[in-house]
Amino acid sequence: MKVTVIGAGVIGLATAYRLAGRGAEVTVVYRANLHTGASNNNAGWIVPGDSGPVPGPGVVLQVLRWMLSSGSPLYVRPSLEPAYLGFLFGMFRACNATAYRNAVDATLRLAAGTLEEFDAWAADGIRYEMHSAGELRVFLTDHEFDAVLGGLDQLREGGYEIDVLDGNGARDVVPELRDEVRHGIFFAQHRHVQPETVVNGLLERTRALGVRFVEGTVSDARVRGGSTVELRVAGEARTSDAVVIAAGVGSRRLARLFGGRLPIHAGKGYSTDYTPGQLPAVRPNIMLCEAHCAITPLDGGTRLAGTMEFGSLTETVSPARVRAIKAAPPRYFRDWDPDAPASTPTAGLRPMTPDGLPVIGRLSSHPNVFVATGHGMLGLTLAPRTAVELANMVLDGTTPAVLAPFSPSRFR
Repeated sequence: MKVTVIGAGVIGLATAYRLAGRGAEVTVVYRANLHTGASNNNAGWIVPGDSGPVPGPGVVLQVLRWMLSSGSPLYVRPSLEPAYLGFLFGMFRACNATAYRNAVDATLRLAAGTLEEFDAWAADGIRYEMHSAGELRVFLTDHEFDAVLGGLDQLREGGYEIDVLDGNGARDVVPELRDEVRHGIFFAQHRHVQPETVVNGLLERTRALGVRFVEGTVSDARVRGGSTVELRVAGEARTSDAVVIAAGVGSRRLARLFGGRLPIHAGKGYSTDYTPGQLPAVRPNIMLCEAHCAITPLDGGTRLAGTMEFGSLTETVSPARVRAIKAAPPRYFRDWDPDAPASTPTAGLRPMTPDGLPVIGRLSSHPNVFVATGHGMLGLTLAPRTAVELANMVLDGTTPAVLAPFSPSRFR
């Protein structure tokens, strides 16, 4: 079976890897440099227990407060563009306890087996930097800590080991923390990776499996005879038996070529690397909860990542938001130098949906056109299982039950 995957981020590459591993003839079409975008510019967390979507109880009021500051953890750019307003309305409508709990439950089921899949990737020769030191969330205030506690039971029911710590317990895990840290929550099973090495490892392995890579923009698409999909890429027609749209934010435009509707919008995130690192690589990945800022200790450096900015379609870096991210760690860590040597900050556009859930499955307008996008901040975490289940759907014609909550048809 000939399958074309549009998109060479971690979702597209993982899907190409699974399809090729099952004997499909796979071509990956990509638009730009293989080493840019959200799959490279992120915190690198593998956190199946961090399954809460962005929309949640209390988010609307928090966003309204944050909109007063361009350096806030979440910023919504004002716009009167109808599709953008519809996206925001759908997101605000999902900010309730029932929708949040259902979304967490669906994502936990999809994330089950993620860690085993990453181990299987390594056993199959995919080379990447990975650390298994867990995840520590730290809190300066009782208010932020109490807001998180209520959701831990659902995660424990999903099989995750969670330790609730006081400030001293948090400092036992990460001695560099300041005395002002009052609480911690530790997820022993969570991991982190150097995301660029995952992308490079998947590129190397898929090429070894015979996957072809074609650079170019898809300008037109159609289904001929009900079974053959034709794409026009860089002015040339290419046909296949099935197409998988895994182009991140660009998936919205590609779906329209097939008459489909995907309310995908960008959530811009920022990252920068301190080199040498400010924390040893043996430390867990750390969430600074009040600041909504992520710390990732890596070999030779420490990655600092954070913010969510809606309404931007470019990867232009905002100095104000970078300053806000860099100002957060000294509140939590002793001896953290915000002016230490660091890489040039980068930004990635995460594909976001109104309900906070990915879009995975068959595009309703065509039975042999599939979608895998909208993973938001869980792209690395959900990539392995997304790839396995979508490959089953494409090659076997089945509809795995675990994918039902993520169907593109929910937006019709």
